[in-house]
Amino acid sequence: MAPHRKVLVSGFASTIICSLAAAWVPFWSGRAVHALEQRQWAWSRRDLVWMLGFTIVAGVGRYLMRNTLIGLSRAVEKRQREEIYDVLLAMPFAFYEQSRIGDLMSRIGDDVNTVRMATGPGLMSLLQTVTLLPMTVALMVHASPRLALAVLMPFSMLAAGFYLIGRWSHRLQQRLQIVTSQLNTFSHETISGERVVQAFGLEALRVKAFEDLSRTQARMNIAQTVLFGAYAPLSALTAGVAALVLVAYGGGLVLHKVLTLGDLTAFTGYLAALAWPIMSMGWSANLFQRGQAGQERIDVVLHPTERPLPPPGAPVAQPAGAAALEARGITHRFGTGRGLGPLDLSLPAGARLAVVGGIGSGKTILLQVLAGLRTIQGGTLTLDGLPLDEAALRRHWAGLGWVPQEAFLFSDSLRENLAMGRPEATEEELWEVARVVCLDDLIERLPQGLDTVVGERGVALSGGERQRTALARALLRKPRLMLLDDALSAVDAQTESRILENLRTFLDGVTLVLATHRVFVAELCERVLVLEDGQPAQLGTPQELSERPGHYARIKRLQSLEREILGA
Repeated sequence: MAPHRKVLVSGFASTIICSLAAAWVPFWSGRAVHALEQRQWAWSRRDLVWMLGFTIVAGVGRYLMRNTLIGLSRAVEKRQREEIYDVLLAMPFAFYEQSRIGDLMSRIGDDVNTVRMATGPGLMSLLQTVTLLPMTVALMVHASPRLALAVLMPFSMLAAGFYLIGRWSHRLQQRLQIVTSQLNTFSHETISGERVVQAFGLEALRVKAFEDLSRTQARMNIAQTVLFGAYAPLSALTAGVAALVLVAYGGGLVLHKVLTLGDLTAFTGYLAALAWPIMSMGWSANLFQRGQAGQERIDVVLHPTERPLPPPGAPVAQPAGAAALEARGITHRFGTGRGLGPLDLSLPAGARLAVVGGIGSGKTILLQVLAGLRTIQGGTLTLDGLPLDEAALRRHWAGLGWVPQEAFLFSDSLRENLAMGRPEATEEELWEVARVVCLDDLIERLPQGLDTVVGERGVALSGGERQRTALARALLRKPRLMLLDDALSAVDAQTESRILENLRTFLDGVTLVLATHRVFVAELCERVLVLEDGQPAQLGTPQELSERPGHYARIKRLQSLEREILGA
């Protein structure tokens, strides 16, 4: 709340003005009734004018209070969303392997809303109660200490009830937000994988699992509503008992001439003024319990255990010339023992290396390490002779072209997706890379050409078209280091051959590392590295490895036979 200190002080000042003015309204109404009782018409009119003045001041103060504090809660909400978004963008690759999208969306959505309600309506009600209660009680004690004590005694039981309900509500809210997060994650996974669900006929099972989660959430919401619903009846009961005491005991004091009718009227106003602040104590307590539970979940995102990536800072100019990488004993292993390394690798500037291996051999992890997306756990990795540490990441990324296994496209036009890495790219440059990846025919067939919207995750395009779009996007950056992770796996053999031939020329002078399971793609490179269980098994030229017994020669024979059969 430190950045909003001025607004908070302004809201607090408005609340004090509103509460003080509202507390004095019953006082002047009691004076006016007392003057009428004494048949002092002039004094009564004067007291009514004062009562009207304080009513107007209270109304203006209430408007300023609501406008300031509700506006403050919206500012806090905006700031928290931006902070979470900044943190999420700065998180390393490993963070998203351990986090679920539905859970993150729940934190940035539902949890931020609970904090907003606590810092807005909740804080406003609390401040109003804190400022109005002392002044009103002081005026009640001034009028009649005995009646004030009798009327306020039932409220002590109310405080104990609010404390117990608040504790139960906080524990329940924490469990509820976890279940809501699980429900969001389940929904996200089901909708994202609807093709798998339909293909395997899992609709009934997924619906049943969704219903179970929904029922659990509903039960917790109902329990929370029951707890929250106890605040109003408890407050109303307390207010009713206080009113009964006021009429019974206060009326007796009036009959015995210990209290004037005007003072009893003022007490009625004081009790009415206290009714909403006291009843809202339960509501605001519930909001604070929810807000505390939400803030605890938000803090997990804002203060992660993973170390964030260095901030972007000023734009980094791409270094000149091809990149040179040197790895000595690098390792990156998961808790299961699978992963990469130890591995030694030397990539001179302009070199071309193909990485081949079976499933789980470590090809993708090696490319992620070379891209700076994963931190090595051991060994050294240098870029152009300098350590590839956090300080050098932005410089490294400025000259990097990266195409992962799963091509991700944004729900935007084809032009925006292609030019994402270089927004200043010209029309000619866009068409140039489109021709390299054989995408020009598709663009010409699309109804709006480059301005055609590809849909969420590029759903309007086929798998091969999405891969070629991602490849063109990387080529448009004119990188000094190109990393292709099975980037043509969904492309047909004929188109693949044309693209590979184009890449030979287009990537001339660029350091290239590509992971593939197709040996004919590997022949684009000067050297081939065969991985087994994350460790180098073979290293040599495509010709050398095809003549040497091992994984490379075996899959080349199989794929050559496959081509012969398909060609026949």
